[in-house]
Amino acid sequence: MEIQVRKRIKIVLFKYLLIFYCIAFTSQNAISQVNLDSLKEIIPELKGKDKLQALSVLANGYTFIDNEEYGKYSQQGLEYALSYGDSVYLAKFIIELGYYYKYMGSYQEALNKFNRAALICTKNQYSVILGTAYTGLGAVYHELNWYDKALEYHTKSLALKEEEGDKRAMGVSYNNIGVVYYRIDDPKRALEYYLKSLKLKLEVKDTASCIINYINMGDVYAELEDKDSKQNAIDAFKKAITLSKKYNQLYRVGFAYNGISNVFADHFEYDSAKYFLDLSMEESIKNNYKKLESSNYYLLAKIAYQEGKFNLAINYLERSQNLLTKLKDKTRIKNNYGLYANIYEAKNMVDSALQYQKMFSIMKDSIFNEELANNLANVQIATLEEQTQRKLADKDEQISTGKLISFFLLSILALSAALIVVIFRNYAQTNKINRQLNESNSKIEAQKENLEKKNVQLAEAQITIQKQNEVLKNINIDLDKKVQERTLELDRSNHELEKAVKDLDQFIYKTSHDLRGPIATMQGIINLGVMEAKELKSIEYFNTLHKVSNNLNNVLYRLIEVHETYQKKPIFEIMDPVNQIMTTINSIADFSEESNITIVTELVASGNWNSDKNLFNLIVENMVRSAMLYKDRSDSMIKIRAEFKNNYLWITIEDNGFGIQAGDEGKVFNIFFKGSPRPGGTGLEVYTAKIAVEKLGGVIMLKKPRKNTIFEIKLPVIG
Repeated sequence: MEIQVRKRIKIVLFKYLLIFYCIAFTSQNAISQVNLDSLKEIIPELKGKDKLQALSVLANGYTFIDNEEYGKYSQQGLEYALSYGDSVYLAKFIIELGYYYKYMGSYQEALNKFNRAALICTKNQYSVILGTAYTGLGAVYHELNWYDKALEYHTKSLALKEEEGDKRAMGVSYNNIGVVYYRIDDPKRALEYYLKSLKLKLEVKDTASCIINYINMGDVYAELEDKDSKQNAIDAFKKAITLSKKYNQLYRVGFAYNGISNVFADHFEYDSAKYFLDLSMEESIKNNYKKLESSNYYLLAKIAYQEGKFNLAINYLERSQNLLTKLKDKTRIKNNYGLYANIYEAKNMVDSALQYQKMFSIMKDSIFNEELANNLANVQIATLEEQTQRKLADKDEQISTGKLISFFLLSILALSAALIVVIFRNYAQTNKINRQLNESNSKIEAQKENLEKKNVQLAEAQITIQKQNEVLKNINIDLDKKVQERTLELDRSNHELEKAVKDLDQFIYKTSHDLRGPIATMQGIINLGVMEAKELKSIEYFNTLHKVSNNLNNVLYRLIEVHETYQKKPIFEIMDPVNQIMTTINSIADFSEESNITIVTELVASGNWNSDKNLFNLIVENMVRSAMLYKDRSDSMIKIRAEFKNNYLWITIEDNGFGIQAGDEGKVFNIFFKGSPRPGGTGLEVYTAKIAVEKLGGVIMLKKPRKNTIFEIKLPVIG
């Protein structure tokens, strides 16, 4: 009893912690105030929304602190959201896993997660979460140096956040767009977006997230050549350090130290530069920040170069280059090549200098080429057009509102004038009406007497109606009894019909199985007869019997297959449709070789797909077998195409066989229907495929009956 009470107390405390977390989420240090260990203890006791929210708190709590725990609770949240059927949290946890894979350097997996989350959000119209998915896609493309794609998705995210009017989220998007411009060497445009971001964050008092803005602004000021740029850069970095310590975001301090060191190095103040660089290096090693460590080595090489210590500079650059090669950071690798070229030029090693200058130019072109410039320009133009259209829509709305107000005021004036006229006319008519009222009073008295007489008549009519109601009530009771009796009869009939269908189903299944035994025995006797017969005519008869028994056995096998397909419940699992199609084709390769049929494939639907493997294989196998059975020429061909289109998997099967005879198009999917008068087949192949397609929620269609028969299968993508 005491243990249960303690559990209840913990759960109540957890709910208060969640309320506090949601209120305090505007600042990063809110996570550190939640006791993550206590949440871990309570997780098994929670269910439903409480458990989903708790797992979300844990996942967010371990961001930037412990990647392993971050990924673990994000995965647990995803699995529980799937079992609970909550699509909102499902999308959120998929996004968390996207960021986890991004931090781990698995960019393709991260893209898969963010794209999957975007599909779920688009389908369910979760615009806020969709903006977060777009932000994740932009971040991954930024890491891959695909800056046009990064700018595209950050701009899409910003548009959604502007629709919601979420200033905090808009501030994040403005900062992300600024980072893209900074990486493509447009510092002034980057600073413009950083300042927009900072302004919005300060308006909503989200000072914790301003840390990254100050670091980014410091990097930009360091590159500008204004007279105040040096001091502006140092002030920005120092502001970032102060806020990082205040909100316990110490992992950002090393980047700010690196920025200050770079500013002093650019102004040849080496003692100050080295002092802050030592602090940055200490942070990078302590927290294992490889990107920061590579940047520190680059800065050490830069200072050594400026001091004329060329060999030492090359040594530092090699350390930086080794780290960047593993990180695949093209932008910083490009900067290293530029510094290599300067060092070798200073050493009068012209060939090496030219080589690195060439590598610098090639890397720069690969990052920012003409196509990328055009794409960036198109994204900027689209953004400007969208902003212009939004402003025009706002103006149209204001004009429409002004017209509505003017119309409303004019209507009031018109109504006031009409009211005055009505008042004067009513005053003139009041006296006349009073005279008419006196005359009417006498008429009313007479009418009153008539009404009293009618009331008596109505009372008598009411008594008659009550008697009729009693009769109707009895009739309704009889009708209810008859309806109940008829309902019971229908229930009995339905039960008998269901039993008859079940008995027929069992009869077909048992008969099919029971007949296969005698057929197998008969085939054995036939084989003995063939072996012992000496006359050619007898052997011919035995071969004919063997062929007939094989056909009968094939029909029974297909009937059992139809029965099992009817009874089977789909079991969905992740599969690659291209691999499954090729596996099925290979399994009947011998049959296709014997039939002298060429199978051509155009399979462009490679990737993960959720389906029942057995039903999927059944569809492909039966459709291909049907095409093989009714070939019409020596150069017979079957063409299979598979592709994803509009959230469906489309499979097209085309053959140049006999085709469907005129008038038989509507019978194609009937049981035991054969599209050709020629012998062969059971008439169950296409019928079985149709059942399997419907089990998967799809549709099968005959698109072309003759001159290359074409069947088209449309299967839904199940998320």
